[in-house]
Amino acid sequence: MKTVNDHVRRDREGELERDPMNGLTALELAEALEINIEELRRREQAGELFSVLRPAQRRGRDYPAFQAWPDIAGEPLQRVMKTLGGLESTDRYGFFAGVTDLLLGLTPVEVLSGSALTARKLEPEARLLLSASMETRLQAVVIAADALVHLRAA
Repeated sequence: MKTVNDHVRRDREGELERDPMNGLTALELAEALEINIEELRRREQAGELFSVLRPAQRRGRDYPAFQAWPDIAGEPLQRVMKTLGGLESTDRYGFFAGVTDLLLGLTPVEVLSGSALTARKLEPEARLLLSASMETRLQAVVIAADALVHLRAA
């Protein structure tokens, strides 16, 4: 019998790789991270994870799938989330999903994962950033997150 965790892993190889903002339920994200629901809620309360209420939903929240991706989950995501601080979940969603000049035309998810998620022509500098060390890529995303926080505060 397949578990939700099997489903999430299979999707991560296919659907989730194409759409990092694909919504997971709390149970799906918890199983993908190999934690229980209580720990997931604790991490969300601590600002280490985030969820969004989709416009068509009346209840329940979706967790963007990239939060379970191996290269992003854990310390990298926690550092970016700490920088984003008290921003609303919709601002966080927009930050991670949006292409930005601060990251050379890439999204924060692409930079953190070290891979462009859509086929498009990239500038040489963007390709260089994607091939940089994880620490360099993470620092670039943290700087972009800090710029967003300062922009929202202005």
